[in-house]
Amino acid sequence: MKKIGLTITMAVLICTVSFAGNITHKSNKQKTSFMAVQNFRLYFPGVKDETWSRDQQYSEAVFTQNGTLIHAFFDWNGELAGTTHDFNYSDLPSSARKTIAKEYKDYTIERTIVYNDQEDNLNDLFPMVPYQSSVNYFVLLKKNDRSEPVILQVSPDGNVSFFETMR
Repeated sequence: MKKIGLTITMAVLICTVSFAGNITHKSNKQKTSFMAVQNFRLYFPGVKDETWSRDQQYSEAVFTQNGTLIHAFFDWNGELAGTTHDFNYSDLPSSARKTIAKEYKDYTIERTIVYNDQEDNLNDLFPMVPYQSSVNYFVLLKKNDRSEPVILQVSPDGNVSFFETMR
């Protein structure tokens, strides 16, 4: 279950998602649940041009709101598990930026996202990852063209921890 959540986030970090209008289904052609679509309308009123995909664990809606590309993940029951979107690295806590600059000085910041966990939903996107907060940041770093990217987790109070090496 953790690997599925990691795969989803890695796809969000690495891939640039292109989407067309209306509700469409991609990936392995599983149908998005009616409740996921209904709850999407409740959480994100007025959004019309979302794109849906489904894997074994989650339905994912990708859409733009206020100029920001957002990924919303819904569990099998149609409940919102969490959302992700790009985040400005410069807006991370200064203590986190200092730690990353010191410990990863040979790396380049590739991308930063924020993960907003829906705390009411026990079926979290990353159930095995301990969260101190409902908001967590993930920073993708790369050392050179041949190295494997590294992902760091940053808490809102600036704690930096290693999360994953992408292979």
